[in-house]
Amino acid sequence: MRHCTRAIAFLIPVLFPTVLGAQDVPLAWDFSEVWRAGGLDAPEWAQFTRRGDVAFDGSGNLYVVDGAAHHILKVGPDGSLVTTIGREGEGPGEFGLIFGVIVWPDGSLAVNDFDRNGVQLFSADGRIERIVRWRPATGQLDLPTSMTRVMRPGPRPGILYAQGEDASIGRMFGALSELMGSEPEEEAADERMIEALDLAGEVMAGEVVLEAWRPPRPDSAAAEFELGDLASMMSTLAEAPMFEPELVWDVLPGGAIAYADSSTYTVRIVREGAVLNTLTRPIAPQPVTPAIESKAREELQSEAETETSAGGSEIPGFDMEAARREARAAMLETLEKMTFYPEVPVIGEIRATPDGFVWVQRQDPMIDAYDGLIDVFDPEGSYVGTFPKGGLRMPVAFGPGGLVAYWETDDMDIPSIVVYRLPEKLRR
Repeated sequence: MRHCTRAIAFLIPVLFPTVLGAQDVPLAWDFSEVWRAGGLDAPEWAQFTRRGDVAFDGSGNLYVVDGAAHHILKVGPDGSLVTTIGREGEGPGEFGLIFGVIVWPDGSLAVNDFDRNGVQLFSADGRIERIVRWRPATGQLDLPTSMTRVMRPGPRPGILYAQGEDASIGRMFGALSELMGSEPEEEAADERMIEALDLAGEVMAGEVVLEAWRPPRPDSAAAEFELGDLASMMSTLAEAPMFEPELVWDVLPGGAIAYADSSTYTVRIVREGAVLNTLTRPIAPQPVTPAIESKAREELQSEAETETSAGGSEIPGFDMEAARREARAAMLETLEKMTFYPEVPVIGEIRATPDGFVWVQRQDPMIDAYDGLIDVFDPEGSYVGTFPKGGLRMPVAFGPGGLVAYWETDDMDIPSIVVYRLPEKLRR
């Protein structure tokens, strides 16, 4: 429920006008293809069954998480396989469930390892170096709560920037951990904070480097829940008003952070607490009207009915139909109580390139949040132009020399990873 904005973005095409005016300088999606891997006739290493996390190093190698094979592929700048890193298993350098990969320019990498509730660090040649846990081992059952944290490589190898976990999820997992006998944890960074995590020891040492603006909420917004009460637990997860502005961010070369935290078009570039630059455009947030609220509830209720009515595996001795009825009732009760932020934020995503350009994707309720117009700013903060909708969308990774990576699927829905090169005006 935290990201309901994206779930309903396609539902209100006639209620919002298109925000594309003469002030936009159009950019063409004229990227040149460098290489691709995947598809029906791909070599065995590139027979992807799902799309995993990807990241470039400073030499143009692309690292691709293949979750089905439980390893990471290192693909060279020419599209050929260099090596595989890791394998399935429970030992050092082996993986069960991979939740993402962070790659520094020198080729060293950190793998977010669900099974160990930490990260595994590898050298540039793919050798396992050590495992760093998110928190000290206590011998008690530890629920991994950090798998959803947004992470970026810091200014040097061994330093990660990580956004805190959603506070409502943290409270729920904390209560479950206490129920299973674990000690309550110290108050952690939440989703409005970014930490610099030092990976030098056995346990991560975090320091908050940015605390974003917190949208005001009524005192009653922080829902209380009871374990076992599905309705109250779902209300806790949905406590943020729909359309409430999230913290969106990325890291620029040298460690500066580009971020937006309100509904306006304001991107701040900060380093060590000092604002280095501010990127703005004269585009106002769009108001949320009663008609939009009604439409959102109506469509989400329809989705809830569909999802909780779907069939699934039956468990012997467990009344699955009763569980579905309870889930459906809880979801509908939560949607009835849903609150709304007064505006739709302008910015939906921010990405930074290795040569200092900033790409800002506008949140577009006309289609969906991942297909909005994309504005590009150069390293000095000057507006370059805007990519229209219907093109390649925001890249999943940016590399040196203008390289960008995308996941694409064919008519049979088989995924391929494709690397393009940006035109000269968008790279240095």
